[in-house]
Amino acid sequence: MLERVTSSVAEACRPEQADKRRIAVNFSRAASTYDVAAALQNRVAARTMLGLPSNRKPEFVLDLGSGTGRQTIQVAGHYPQASVVGLDLAMGMAAHARSCFPQLDWCSGDIEHLPFKDNRFDVVFSSLAIQWCSLNRVLEEVHRVLKPGGLFVFSTLAAGTMHELKRAWGQVDPHVHVNDFDTYSAQKHCVQQSDCQLHSFRLQTETIYYPSVMQLLRDMKALGVNTVPARQNGLMSRHRILKLQEAYEVFRTEKGLPLSYEVIYGIVHKPLII
Repeated sequence: MLERVTSSVAEACRPEQADKRRIAVNFSRAASTYDVAAALQNRVAARTMLGLPSNRKPEFVLDLGSGTGRQTIQVAGHYPQASVVGLDLAMGMAAHARSCFPQLDWCSGDIEHLPFKDNRFDVVFSSLAIQWCSLNRVLEEVHRVLKPGGLFVFSTLAAGTMHELKRAWGQVDPHVHVNDFDTYSAQKHCVQQSDCQLHSFRLQTETIYYPSVMQLLRDMKALGVNTVPARQNGLMSRHRILKLQEAYEVFRTEKGLPLSYEVIYGIVHKPLII
């Protein structure tokens, strides 16, 4: 088993990280329902895995934000000779993954404060997890735990994600209902200014269609992604839901109500020591 430093969500979440506590709680509650509603997440994870090179024989692989473990087990299948570790902020997710896939190593911890020693991993993978973190801090930690020449293959979200839902809520009240993310250019600049070397960085829109607003909201709850920076939005009264439904109808297509995600697919590596 890979040696690591003991850590927990409680230790990692300092007072200024109250949002992370809410994220961890929401995702823990969603552990048993997540996979049923994870169509977008599965699609993005599959595209992200295309960045994993097949000509490498890594000894240690880390999945950041491993969730229920279904993507982690696929990564393990890609590198059957490797010792694969899945890490998630939500203890409930880590426990669920451990119960489903006991053959892998699972732990709970903060991506911004990884509980691993320096130069431990050959490959770090992450799909739709680091958007909840400071990208600067993520890159610092990934650089620290990667071996020289190691690879970081990831996907994250950019500005414009869920713009339909944000605009519809804007017709209901002035409160915050949808998370904001940094722009593609700002995130690319952040990577370029880091100690990691950029290999590829591209933006792609991924859209999921829903038959109704209620199904959309149910899926978001099932996924645990209904965390926003400030909980000022009040009770979900029938009147507010009806207003949201009416506002969202302007986006309807033949496929249904769209919910778009601006997804960044990136690959960076830690330079070799010369």
